[in-house]
Amino acid sequence: MMGGRGLAWLLCLCLLWATTAGARDISPKRECSICHVMWLDDFQRENVTTLIPYEPRPVEPTGRQDVVSTERMCFSCHDGFVRDSRFVWAKREHFHPLGIQPSEKIHIPRKDGKEIFPLNDDGRLYCGTCHSAHGVNWEQEYSPVFMRVENVDSSLCLACHLDRSTGSGEGNHPVFKPLEHKPAVLEQGGAKFGGNDDEVICQSCHRVHGAATAEKLLVVDNTNSALCATCHDDRHATTRSEAARKGTHPVNVRPDKVKVPQQLLDDGARLGTSGEVVCQTCHRPHGALSEGKILIRSNEDSALCQECHQRERSVTATRHNLTGSHPDVTNIREQPAANGVCASCHLPHGGSGPKMWARSPGGSDDPMAANCLSCHQKGAVAEAKLPGIHSHPVGRAMQGINAGTDLPAYSPEGLAVSSGGQVTCASCHDPHRWAPDDKVVDDLQTEGDASNSFLRRDNVRGSSLCLGCHEEKKALAGTPHDRSKMKQHVSLPEVNGVCDTCHRVHQGEGPRMWALAPEPGVDPVSSICLSCHREQGAAHGRTVGEHTHPVDVPIARIGIVATAQGWLSQVRDLFETGVLRPLPLFAADGRKVAAGGNVACASCHDPHRQPAKEGKFLRLANDAEATLCRNCHTDKGMVAWSKHNLKLSRPKDRQAAQKVNVCAQCHQPHNAGGARLWATYSGEGADTMAQLCQGCHQDGGLAQEKQVGQHSHPLRVDVKNVGVETSLPLFRVDGTRDPDDGRVSCPTCHNPHQWVPGEAHSKAGASARVEGQASDSFLRLPAAPAGDLCADCHMDARWVRNTEHDLRITAPQQRNARGQTVQESGVCGQCHAVHNAQLRTRLWGRSTTEGQEVMESLCRSCHAPDKVAAGKVPVRLNHPQDIQVVSVRGWPRPGEIFGSYPVYDKDGAVVDSGVISCPTCHNAHQWQAGVEREGPGRNVEGNALNSFLRNKSNFNLCTNCHGLDALFRYKYFHGETSRVPHRLYR
Repeated sequence: MMGGRGLAWLLCLCLLWATTAGARDISPKRECSICHVMWLDDFQRENVTTLIPYEPRPVEPTGRQDVVSTERMCFSCHDGFVRDSRFVWAKREHFHPLGIQPSEKIHIPRKDGKEIFPLNDDGRLYCGTCHSAHGVNWEQEYSPVFMRVENVDSSLCLACHLDRSTGSGEGNHPVFKPLEHKPAVLEQGGAKFGGNDDEVICQSCHRVHGAATAEKLLVVDNTNSALCATCHDDRHATTRSEAARKGTHPVNVRPDKVKVPQQLLDDGARLGTSGEVVCQTCHRPHGALSEGKILIRSNEDSALCQECHQRERSVTATRHNLTGSHPDVTNIREQPAANGVCASCHLPHGGSGPKMWARSPGGSDDPMAANCLSCHQKGAVAEAKLPGIHSHPVGRAMQGINAGTDLPAYSPEGLAVSSGGQVTCASCHDPHRWAPDDKVVDDLQTEGDASNSFLRRDNVRGSSLCLGCHEEKKALAGTPHDRSKMKQHVSLPEVNGVCDTCHRVHQGEGPRMWALAPEPGVDPVSSICLSCHREQGAAHGRTVGEHTHPVDVPIARIGIVATAQGWLSQVRDLFETGVLRPLPLFAADGRKVAAGGNVACASCHDPHRQPAKEGKFLRLANDAEATLCRNCHTDKGMVAWSKHNLKLSRPKDRQAAQKVNVCAQCHQPHNAGGARLWATYSGEGADTMAQLCQGCHQDGGLAQEKQVGQHSHPLRVDVKNVGVETSLPLFRVDGTRDPDDGRVSCPTCHNPHQWVPGEAHSKAGASARVEGQASDSFLRLPAAPAGDLCADCHMDARWVRNTEHDLRITAPQQRNARGQTVQESGVCGQCHAVHNAQLRTRLWGRSTTEGQEVMESLCRSCHAPDKVAAGKVPVRLNHPQDIQVVSVRGWPRPGEIFGSYPVYDKDGAVVDSGVISCPTCHNAHQWQAGVEREGPGRNVEGNALNSFLRNKSNFNLCTNCHGLDALFRYKYFHGETSRVPHRLYR
């Protein structure tokens, strides 16, 4: 057939021929002949021959009437010459079906006895069925032109497809329902919307011409329910995790744990291109069941759910089936449990948490546990089965446990994962199955035990459920902590398994799900140990005693910084064993923590494992090297290299020392004899710490040759009361360190664990033959050569260094009463002996010369003929002793340097009324009054302005006491030629 444009030219040629041949009548059908060429009368004349052969009644394959509605006919005008409508044929294969007879589901409406939408001569659909070029209202804009009826809100579609518009109540996708937003992808695909341009109509999903798919003429390809997802984004997901976050049934994932039955597929269920679950697996947009959810099969009593989830059908015979036990309890959509066993807990769309949860989640940071707590909480249907405050932890990473366990771990989205998952309720419980062996209890009121109770594994025989994760705890078997070894005080029923002897997974009595009453007054972790290890407890033969290792104390107190990366200490690798091994530490509530944390019983003890050799359930060996002790007490390990290691110093005197480690020679962690976990004898002493030292340093003791003597440094001195500050440790009477209220004790100056101060790695003291000096001897600071230890407290005496009273300057070869040179004794030790002094007064450490009173005799130890200071002996050695002088301490004396002049009693003690002695005027530790600095390091000749005088003596020193008469008194008292004949002298 000739095209429309060719026919137009042919018509013009005919008219031209008629004009030249003679006048002819205009045909009344000439306008129609633009399309209906065969209607022209001129073509009916026998004497007319067309340039193109003319077929009076052409026929298309689909029918004779289809000729005028072919693409060629429409394109004669709609190719852009008159109007461009080529977009309609953009995808020629995606048209409304043509050339087919309507199915029985199609009901073509009739008017006045005629079909509104005619079929062709063969009773088939053709373009003219819906389109007509006649009677077009060119003015209207609300419906496409050339339609047989207006197509407002898909009304033309619904005229024939009325069965597709009845809504979900009759198994069809809802229409005329407003959308919150129009998906852009639909508009780009040519979708139309009704109402106020926001309602779903047929053309929102279907496009009659130029659709994206041939099947169903969809505006967007619906592979794997992509079209559904454009509007139902809240119900569409590409992964299980995304579905869990949206609380909807997973789609676009392969059902690896369930199988879609063939019968369901036969009923119209569809899978994705790779066997994935998609929207059409459960739903059909048209022709679905008439129950309001456009489902392919009824879900009454959760029947559709159970078609795929057949394994979960077992829940119907358990207490988790609320349809029988609590039929009136509603879910978050106010649907009663009687609607179906699955719907009580799950909603396919719009759930409140993982697993499409249908109930309000309970109080837990772990989403899966929150699901369970929606019922297992006060006021809910399962309030009789609460987990309690002390319950198995949830929401924690499943790490440090048996990696080969078949028990599931879950992601925060509620997905069972093979790695990186967390422990939650469902790790141990299968909420759909009462017993692991599928045994059904006839009476649902029967109380559960460890063989059922929705557990994934029977936990009675050997606690197999617990050991499924905690495999390392199976070492408990055969130890004293094995219940089969316990002879009494075990009251828990045998059916609960070996672990339940001590632990109750839910409703525990304390931390660690403890099954017994904890001991009050200690930290939560230690309290559970003491529930047995106490009087009247199951382990009453293994109590810890009054003096036991402290618990509930921070590990930082002993200089260890605990971090998630490991333990750090200032003293490391003393024994070349590498880094410290972190031991368990605990928060105040009993939780194990990696950073910071406090010490508890479980820090040293592993209650589930007892090494055959060591025993005592220790985490590290209590061996000869004291591995366990020194792992924490890193600053004490060097005692092994000192004379305080009895294996070195007394190998014969104490055979028991050979059988215990170096720490246990003096300390024992439990049932010790006193403070500091003392394991040996105690002696007499001013306080607890001194008594511990005296246990060995006394007659008959292991260190009897190293006693402090009759005259030793005073203990229990309150340094604050004598105006002293110190960096050395101070102690209470009970041995507790206290920098504020403590006082001087033996360990104030001595560190019993380290021979050389400041040199932790030194092995200089690792011999019984080593004789100590003031530079070692377990001192905290070296006392030799510069007297650092003494000066830490006696700071006002430190100015003696490098003066003429520092024998390193004036007499380095001199020796004190113990035969020590100044290098051996230190600058202070030449005059003072901390232990075994010659005199109690000033702990004098030199041989004295007789004087009128004790203080003079101390000075005359040097300032006497044949002594080291023989060149500095005054003519008149002392002030007259029969004169008592009042010099109240605290009264300022006149002169440039304020203070009091000390006077002394017969024992050399400073008193308010006493005699004047050498140190009344002289300060033996400071060269020049008012100048607090060390000496120049050489011998300097003194004068009246220095010379260790307490005050500057340019007409001041004597006048402080004698006033203006001092000059006369001085001249006649000290001058030999004046005083001897003077009557006052006589």
